[in-house]
Amino acid sequence: VPVDVDPDTYCVDPDAVAAAITPRTRVVMPVHMAGQFADMDALDKIAADAGVALLQDAAHAHGARWQGKRVGELGSVAAFSFQNGKLMTAGEGGAVLFPDEESYEKAFLVHSCGRPRTDRDYLHRTTGSNYRMNEFSAAVLRAQLSRLDGQIALREQRWPLLASLLAEIPGVVPQGRDERGDRNPHYM
Repeated sequence: VPVDVDPDTYCVDPDAVAAAITPRTRVVMPVHMAGQFADMDALDKIAADAGVALLQDAAHAHGARWQGKRVGELGSVAAFSFQNGKLMTAGEGGAVLFPDEESYEKAFLVHSCGRPRTDRDYLHRTTGSNYRMNEFSAAVLRAQLSRLDGQIALREQRWPLLASLLAEIPGVVPQGRDERGDRNPHYM
């Protein structure tokens, strides 16, 4: 069920999420839009109170931090994209971060043709598919990790000037910032 966004950050509005929760709700999926975190404090509470999962779309949040924590340290599942236009790219593909070993193992089964990490006998325990990233793409991404911090620092340094110039254009409103998002990679 789509809900409205905060017009300042362009991220999902927690009040709209809370109003949309029903007994059929299974997951809340905030998108960290253009490097700005959704209000994870409020969304975490809403999801916990409703007894539903929280799945972060972190495709725009490579290297972002919320109150000093990176996306993968917030205690919920987070999915990244590495398609051609992202801050870190391998042409296509993605990664999913899990808050616990049990969730990771379940996902591993699905992404690895139904076989667990320890399988040496080609025994399928469940249905699955081949969602594994190839080694070349992983190597390309790994090399980009060494540059990511410097690229983010440069974008953070230049953002105030860009935002002030954009604000001078009639009808253009630059993305706002929730200061709890203490590191914004400024995707897009």
